[in-house]
Amino acid sequence: MLVIVQHFSLESPMSDMPPLKPSTASAACEAEILAYGGAWEAALSLRLGLRRGRCVVLNQDHRGPLRLQKLFWPEGPNPAHGIVLHPPGGLASGDELTLSLELEPGAALVMTTPGAGKWYRAKTPIRQAFAFELGAGASLEWLPQETLIFEGAALRSRTDWHLDEDAFAASMEILVFGRKESGESHIAVDLHQCTSVYVNRQLLYRDPMHYVGRNTLSGAAVMAGKHVSGLLWLYSPRLRGRLSTSEAEMLDQSLAAIESTESFTGVLAGASCLGNGMLIIRSVGDDPEALRTHLQQAWLLLRPWLDRPLAHPPRIWAT
Repeated sequence: MLVIVQHFSLESPMSDMPPLKPSTASAACEAEILAYGGAWEAALSLRLGLRRGRCVVLNQDHRGPLRLQKLFWPEGPNPAHGIVLHPPGGLASGDELTLSLELEPGAALVMTTPGAGKWYRAKTPIRQAFAFELGAGASLEWLPQETLIFEGAALRSRTDWHLDEDAFAASMEILVFGRKESGESHIAVDLHQCTSVYVNRQLLYRDPMHYVGRNTLSGAAVMAGKHVSGLLWLYSPRLRGRLSTSEAEMLDQSLAAIESTESFTGVLAGASCLGNGMLIIRSVGDDPEALRTHLQQAWLLLRPWLDRPLAHPPRIWAT
């Protein structure tokens, strides 16, 4: 049975991750990986800023198979759009993925991935660490495509956002538990994730999620029998404090539209404005495509709160 522990607290962050040890889920795979030097380690560090009004890469360091594709500017010089490339496409036992991104004041970036990620069976947990730092007026929309989770997956993941109080941020995550089309009605996993959002160095929001055990996805407090989960959150200084009457009406209409999921088969959704600048949408569903479309449309509907009035989904979403 799947056990989910969810907290919203000011507790200390997840403990430091132990050193990686190359390992796999089977002796045959272990021999294959060891022949290539053990588990994959990939890291990417980026710094972007405005130069002559255009958002550009100022510094890029990488190790292993993790790169940022060349930027393009479908909305004008700012924001830029980019795709993070991880050619292996998935993470297995002992793999480590590290992404660090800094946006200088005023710089704006929409970032996604070229396709679905994969977390495979792992005897030694996969390690994943993301860190995003945004200066005053900077904007990051981190919108990766869904992640497919396989039987026996084990993951330790930490994502930290460090925002100036006048920055804008949005993040989307879609998790697909098992291959339902292949008859997998429940899978055993060991997933520990923690997302933390800091504003002016003060913790604003923390979301630890623990998925441990064999996942029946049946309980209403788990995923109500669904096998796809989605999360979209955004931070906007415009959502701090008291809204004007017109702003409150616009927000209420947007959230009501997001929670009305009749046109998205099998999707259930809820939306909350926390009053501290954070807005959170959670959803569950049976069909990854339906849930993905729902969250993408929710993002476009809420984009004006990120001072981005036009709908410009990443081109890769249409392929």
